[in-house]
Amino acid sequence: MSIHRFFLTPQDIVNEGAFTITSEELMHQWKKVLRFGVGEEVILFNGSGNEFRGEIISISNKAIHGKISSVVTCDTELSTKIVLAQSILKNPEKFEWVLQKGTELGVSEFYPIITHRTERQFLPKHERLQRILVEATEQCGRCIVPILHEPMKFEAFLKHIAAEKPMLLIPHTIGGKSIDTLKMVQKKPAVLCIGPEGGFDDKEVEEVKKAGGISVTLGKRILRSETASLAAVTLLAAQIE
Repeated sequence: MSIHRFFLTPQDIVNEGAFTITSEELMHQWKKVLRFGVGEEVILFNGSGNEFRGEIISISNKAIHGKISSVVTCDTELSTKIVLAQSILKNPEKFEWVLQKGTELGVSEFYPIITHRTERQFLPKHERLQRILVEATEQCGRCIVPILHEPMKFEAFLKHIAAEKPMLLIPHTIGGKSIDTLKMVQKKPAVLCIGPEGGFDDKEVEEVKKAGGISVTLGKRILRSETASLAAVTLLAAQIE
């Protein structure tokens, strides 16, 4: 039987020998939903890059205590950071799907961007989106939850990201290099810019190129925005792994 993995809130405590759970959310999930008892094994992580394997030793109304049996450094992160600048999609569920699957594929940061053709200018509640990121991280074996930034205009995003001097990539239907021919630079973040349902306009494509961006191709077919995001991340991650 597989052991459940959980992301700890700042309220919960873990150290080399023990853990204490006091957050209302985890207390409810463990006691009422999963009906954990003394002796239950769990895997915990807190964003430090380590994974803690432990066992519950006591349960009360105020806290759940346990002992840590082992600490392992996670090796599930990509060696080079992938940042996904995804235009906000008209259908909120599709944007949530990009967050979930992007997390599973190794994206480190998500930037919701607003372009000239972006129809929806806002996102659902941040708490809901954060929960999706946490659950996807728990499920896929990662130990670091991706960062979800606040929405910003595409022009502002390009100025913001310039300081990191990343490898800036924009999938385009006309021309472009194949992602599998790119020479990835270790520790230099790769930033994927994905437009909305109607795509980037010509001016935005030119702005990316002026910023040093590279036009890449995802094949001969025109992909939906959410499909393009995950196809590009998958191809890029394959280069990095």
